[in-house]
Amino acid sequence: MGSDKEWYSQLETAILIRVEDFKLMGYREIKAEHIWSFLVEVVWKGQENPRLHQRIHDILQMKIASLMDFITIGPSEDEANVDTLSLQLDGQE
Repeated sequence: MGSDKEWYSQLETAILIRVEDFKLMGYREIKAEHIWSFLVEVVWKGQENPRLHQRIHDILQMKIASLMDFITIGPSEDEANVDTLSLQLDGQE
């Protein structure tokens, strides 16, 4: 397993659980795509190849403040990531 698409299919259930957790906390605008972008562009950036259990742990331990900072501000060290996320968010409802 190596591609983002393969990883996403393995982790989709955990991501959707986290989306529901955030909705219960009042963050109804959070979507699976936001979480996936945050994980790939921030949490796992520069890591060799985290194992499945580490990736699941990262998803379930994700803090809403960090995710919201990423969505609203974007990762400050890489402007390309901000542009990519902005395009993704513009396409969302």
